[in-house]
Amino acid sequence: MLRRNVSVSSVVVALLAIAIPAAAVSLSTPAFSPVPTSPFVLVYQDSDWLSGPGDSWTYRGTLSRGVMYKFQLTVPWNTDFDIKIYDGNGNLVAIGAKTLGADETVYVTPAWTGSFRIVVYSYSGHGFYTLKMLRRL
Repeated sequence: MLRRNVSVSSVVVALLAIAIPAAAVSLSTPAFSPVPTSPFVLVYQDSDWLSGPGDSWTYRGTLSRGVMYKFQLTVPWNTDFDIKIYDGNGNLVAIGAKTLGADETVYVTPAWTGSFRIVVYSYSGHGFYTLKMLRRL
């Protein structure tokens, strides 16, 4: 289960072995990693409001080693919201940073079981978003 709290985060770049589709920026794998075809199950969902550029929500939870997770961020029209995922050491392991009005999908397969932070950040605009966390079966 994820918990959330308000924060504004800075980007710390370090790597874990992860798989991210071309829709997201990959820090450690090629940008054209294949999208998984096996089913995922919804394990967490939340909707909330970002008030404008620089505002963010931070979710905290434990992810299991070797399990693929899919994070889907649905954003309002005419906004640019991003998703950033950090490991327990504060290292940025995945980012979804599409352009204005585009939803984000990021895949993460942790190399170890531990705590992670998932940050939803407003680059521009304001409004309600929905974050879904799914786990691969």
